[in-house]
Amino acid sequence: MQGLITIDFGNTHPHAGLFHKLPSGWQLMKVVPFQELSLYLSQFEMTAHNSQMILSEVKPREEDLQPFVDQGYLITRVKNYWKGERFAGMPVNYTKTLGEDRLIEAFYVFKKLKSASLIIDAGTYVTMDVVTPQGFVGGYIIPGLETYFNMFQKGEQLKDVKLEHDFSLTLPHKTSDAMTESYTAFAALADKMVNEHQLDHVLVTGGKADVWKTFLQINRPGVNVVTELHLIHQALHYWFTTQIEPQ
Repeated sequence: MQGLITIDFGNTHPHAGLFHKLPSGWQLMKVVPFQELSLYLSQFEMTAHNSQMILSEVKPREEDLQPFVDQGYLITRVKNYWKGERFAGMPVNYTKTLGEDRLIEAFYVFKKLKSASLIIDAGTYVTMDVVTPQGFVGGYIIPGLETYFNMFQKGEQLKDVKLEHDFSLTLPHKTSDAMTESYTAFAALADKMVNEHQLDHVLVTGGKADVWKTFLQINRPGVNVVTELHLIHQALHYWFTTQIEPQ
């Protein structure tokens, strides 16, 4: 058995993807919380002798990795291959502060879709990045849904208002709707990016991917919106198997 373990150390909720190489090709078996990784490695019979790890990290967690290092796991880190301006043949119009998750997802879209695309990764924070045949063009970082709603806790008259997560395009007529619906302003930003850069695809991922897909389908019914919940893991796997150890 041959395996790969993709690890995403984002701002919060680190997780890992477990891949097996089958006769038909590589298959993503499961995505698990990082704190449960040891349990699932045992369940899937993955060890340092038959599997290795690929790491994307926005927030370093060296102490969490140390037990796997001690077991002998080989860990390939995206940061060791990110030199700025270009990444694995993809031009990058951004500084070295670009998060590794954004970089690797952009590389996947650049190589696989080969068309002008918007990547929306909707997690604790939402990244909105433009990738074209010319490479990584740039993008925005905005608050995620829960992060945005938590801002209202600072308002004395707003902190106890119960918020719903249903969205519409109608003008709000009560405070809870006014607070909730205000988040759709960010959908207008996504719409602006699609229009200005003449994008053909929108790829949405992350915990709130369905919310963003709804936003985009309402505002841009003609644009191809695709949900890929585990984009970061598919992207890490693709980068490793095509650029680091081609099979």
